[in-house]
Amino acid sequence: MASTPLLPFQKSILSAVHSTQSSDLIVMARGLGLRRIVCELLQHYDAPTSLVLLLNATPSEEAGIGDELGIMGCRKPGLRIVTFEMGSKDRQDLYRQGGLISVTSRILVVDMLLSDISVESISGIIVLHAERVTPQSTEAFIIRLFRQNNTEGFLKAFTDEPEHITVGFSPLKDIMKELQVRNVHIYPRFHETVKESLERRKADVVQIAVPMTSYMKDIHGAIIQCIEGTLSDLKRNNTELNLDDLNVQSAYFRSFDMMAKRQLSSVWHRVGFRTKQLVGDLATLRRLLLYLLSYDPLGFQAYIETIIASNSTTATGQSNHNRSAWLTSDAAHIIFQSARRRCFVSSKQNKSSTAQNDAWDVLDEISGTVGVPSRPSWLPENITPVLEEPPKWETLTETLLEIEDLIMRYPFPT
Repeated sequence: MASTPLLPFQKSILSAVHSTQSSDLIVMARGLGLRRIVCELLQHYDAPTSLVLLLNATPSEEAGIGDELGIMGCRKPGLRIVTFEMGSKDRQDLYRQGGLISVTSRILVVDMLLSDISVESISGIIVLHAERVTPQSTEAFIIRLFRQNNTEGFLKAFTDEPEHITVGFSPLKDIMKELQVRNVHIYPRFHETVKESLERRKADVVQIAVPMTSYMKDIHGAIIQCIEGTLSDLKRNNTELNLDDLNVQSAYFRSFDMMAKRQLSSVWHRVGFRTKQLVGDLATLRRLLLYLLSYDPLGFQAYIETIIASNSTTATGQSNHNRSAWLTSDAAHIIFQSARRRCFVSSKQNKSSTAQNDAWDVLDEISGTVGVPSRPSWLPENITPVLEEPPKWETLTETLLEIEDLIMRYPFPT
């Protein structure tokens, strides 16, 4: 299978950053093919005599980049992944072989400090998710170790989440300082080259609004109430700081909890436990908003149970007396109750349920399924599974059926 050709603006980006004589930071809008550009660079740098490290890639990104490199012809050996299961000796042998290697920050910093990897032999480092690089991050420490012993190697940093570098005082300057790069390339969608490439064939976009179920609406409203209460407590405890930028509307953005931390970064060493806990609560509530739409009811309920368990006891097993305030609010009770009802309902065993079971037995006899258990033995008698279906599943099914119908009616594009 041949890879798709590059768009003109992607070729322009590659021509601007491919040189190993410079180090660059590339900031792109989301959806412009960041992975493809990274794969093209990795293919360009792939050689047994060089050692190029891919840093900060998630497991799914590692799998996707490895597959795409295989399609592009980089198979021997291709992208190799350093995992926690690999011993120190195995990692040393892997580093000595050279080529393309993906490694996590935690493993790489240990290998650098223990000299399991020769820093001088590193040809270059490609850093993904550059927006996460801060003075306190492991990636910043790795780059300092890299530059102390290797001034010839290149560094290419990428991010397609520009909203993270729009909050705070000179965030782009801070990231470039920690990455120790002087060149930055910014490619928004309104960039002239990008705009020309995308307007050659405009996509026919159909926006489908998926409504939430009644339980999901109750949970969503309750989470918003918890965020409002937490924000009020945070502003009340830090009256000397300007926290007006933190509001409920910004809670819908991924950088919400990062915004809160950056607003308090100048006094973080002086704030008390209560303030730090409130900032952590904002991050938890922001994740709840995200997981409400992305998780199925069972996964969402399991995550809520981990939150309750982590606030009930300490690491030593003792009762936790410093629980998050929002967990004791009425809105939190609505979240827990509605999330549970999306999975199951509990009721006491009574005569009506016995009569209902007799009715089901009659139906089983009619259908010829007598003797076949209608519910598993491990399920308590007072528990009735609900297992609410996420509304996006039905919408996705309808969309796929519509696409299939169009393909059958119009097999050849017009």
